[in-house]
Amino acid sequence: MKHAHDEMNMPGLQGKDTTENEVDDLKTIFNNHQQIIRKVENISNGVITTTQTQDEQLRAALVSHVVAMVARLEEKRDPKIIIQSPTLDILFAHSDVINTQISMTELGIVVTQTSANQSVVKALQTHAAEVSDMAKRGMEAVHERMSN
Repeated sequence: MKHAHDEMNMPGLQGKDTTENEVDDLKTIFNNHQQIIRKVENISNGVITTTQTQDEQLRAALVSHVVAMVARLEEKRDPKIIIQSPTLDILFAHSDVINTQISMTELGIVVTQTSANQSVVKALQTHAAEVSDMAKRGMEAVHERMSN
């Protein structure tokens, strides 16, 4: 599954602490964002996100990305990716009060994140909405947010 724009240069995906695999996963996700089916449910103490795709290569990148980011969150290893939202900095700063549960579906991954801290809950819900916007619009969503 190679797309003509797969080799698109995306320097904004590099971070102060990112692995080549993490950057490759993000490139795959952004290049194929139209094939992502995403549902977000805001709950009183957090968020439940379901991210799925019919495409196996994209699904592997999505799952890899989610698992790596959850591990980073638990270890407080903020990747400081150039394009990342300020919301992520809030989540990394308060990761000790975030509970994360991951479950797999046939086509993807469900992540439930909750917190007793209401400002963290708001940040979780904001981040989920930002991710959904990127899933829908790709890099256009990122560039728009960064220019504000």
